[in-house]
Amino acid sequence: MAWFTTLLAAVSLGLGLLHLLRLVTARRDGRSVVGEGSHAAMGFGMAAMFSPFGDPLPPAVWIAVFGLSAAWFAASVLRSGLATDDAGHHVVCGVSMLFMLGIGMQGEVAGGGAHAHHGGGAASPGAWVSLVAIVLAGYFAWHVMRCGDRFSLARRARLLAAGPVAVGVGAGSAEPVPTAEMSSCSAHAPAVEGSALSALRTPQAAAVAHLVMAAAMAFMLLTMI
Repeated sequence: MAWFTTLLAAVSLGLGLLHLLRLVTARRDGRSVVGEGSHAAMGFGMAAMFSPFGDPLPPAVWIAVFGLSAAWFAASVLRSGLATDDAGHHVVCGVSMLFMLGIGMQGEVAGGGAHAHHGGGAASPGAWVSLVAIVLAGYFAWHVMRCGDRFSLARRARLLAAGPVAVGVGAGSAEPVPTAEMSSCSAHAPAVEGSALSALRTPQAAAVAHLVMAAAMAFMLLTMI
């Protein structure tokens, strides 16, 4: 199983780098800078948890990062509701990371300081830990399906915008794809066509990245049961 966690560490690191790249172009593309930064932190944090070489940063750093992220987006939810920039999802992500960090730290204490990967260091997690892990894993499994739907919507929107109108179909008869429906797993604005890394800046790329990240989170939580 070590090879699989190593693979997940590499994938999570790649996701962090992808969102870091998207962070650089976020303002130009009309995307949320804070949202992309939060996703980048998630990717790097998950890579550290999966890494067979140990976490290079102390737990206090990650607790501060994800605590601030959860608090920021929780305040956004209170101000504007759950529909704003998918703030609710960021809150769940931050709380989930804090939950796993807390259980991992308990495992390190119980194991005499041994490094605990993705919660696996806890000798015998209590029933409440398993229950919370199952609930959170269920949420991320649902988010995987949601991102799959958002990928289809983003792809259809791109085809409708760029493709020729079919013969016999009026230009106004094509059903529009609401941009708001894609906001939770992809960017609002399309990438600049012709740029070298435009494919990584598209809503489709964001949807796939979020889908993979949610699947990895669900797996990580299920290992705590």
